[in-house]
Amino acid sequence: MATTPQAVANVGVPLPLPPGCLIGALDTDQDGVCDVVEVLLGTSTTSADTDGDRLSDYVESFGFGGLDLSALGANARKKDIFVEVDYYPNLRPTQGTLNRVITAFANAPVSNPDGSTGINLHLVVDQQIAAADADMDLNPVWTDFDVIKTKYFTANRGPYFHYLVMANRYDGGNSSGISRGIPAHDFVVSLGFAAGSITELQLAGTIMHELGHNIGLRHGGNDNANYKPNYLSIMNYEYQFYGFSIGGLANVLDYSRVQTASFNELAVNETAAFSPVAPTTEADLARVGGLRFNNALVIGNASANLDLNNNGGIDAANYGRDFNRNGVADIFPASQNDWLALLYDGGGQIGGPGAEALQRSERFLVAPETMEPCLTVDEPRTP
Repeated sequence: MATTPQAVANVGVPLPLPPGCLIGALDTDQDGVCDVVEVLLGTSTTSADTDGDRLSDYVESFGFGGLDLSALGANARKKDIFVEVDYYPNLRPTQGTLNRVITAFANAPVSNPDGSTGINLHLVVDQQIAAADADMDLNPVWTDFDVIKTKYFTANRGPYFHYLVMANRYDGGNSSGISRGIPAHDFVVSLGFAAGSITELQLAGTIMHELGHNIGLRHGGNDNANYKPNYLSIMNYEYQFYGFSIGGLANVLDYSRVQTASFNELAVNETAAFSPVAPTTEADLARVGGLRFNNALVIGNASANLDLNNNGGIDAANYGRDFNRNGVADIFPASQNDWLALLYDGGGQIGGPGAEALQRSERFLVAPETMEPCLTVDEPRTP
């Protein structure tokens, strides 16, 4: 097939001419799709990535390199995230587990060019790691991980798919998982050592937590302050295994969809709970319940009358409490709306031919070598 000259100049990779495009036809954004076809598709003629998910309009509409993303459900006008899931023997996640995460992304408060909301998350369960290759302790984690990835992850998926291995453990510890930096391309869920005591909800929460790191989220959202009480996200360890009650529905897995003001451990006010930061409203906070502090579920919602010290009542006077268990009185910074802060580039590895140039000056917010192990799990029992 002929190629679009502009596409070759832009990405250095010849892109087959899409149906409906003539050689030399105007391609304003130089993504390999001529303007007349972009108009028919409803995609932008001035942006190579209409929906902003780092997958170019070309690859989402026509595929590339023997990989047809459109056949896998990609939509150039709605955000897509693709993850290949490979698993050790007996560690294949159930469809119910995967659906919890898929539903969380589908319900995301994210707008799309096609007028819809949400993100299409494609958790593609691919293959079982052979017993002979299923290293019971990935140690050192990324060296041993790469042995598996080289054998089981198809190279042509690399520019479009994150890669998840459902493993036993890594680096000799009891961490629930780890991401290869923030943001990143690869992640491990390492709960095989405790598989008999891990519930569907807990496994789904862990998959979503580690994927969150892959798409740019830290334990405090935009900071590393774990157990940050005003950060209502499963990236906060308090919620990784439990989720929230949102609008009266329990066990909802969610990244933060609200912004709250800074919070002082020395001035806890149970009557006021947390303060919204616009555009978040008190009504938005009131929908969020099932809150947990110091590893205990408490009564109330994020807007008002919240039993933060779990003493069975609402204290009228302010008091102090060490929410992050570090022995220091902290002032936690304002929290972000996670869903509006996601980074889809996989640490610079997600994109492929026709995608717009990476805008961030640095590849990682947190480099792989500085990633701390995620939530530690007691082997014989569920926390």
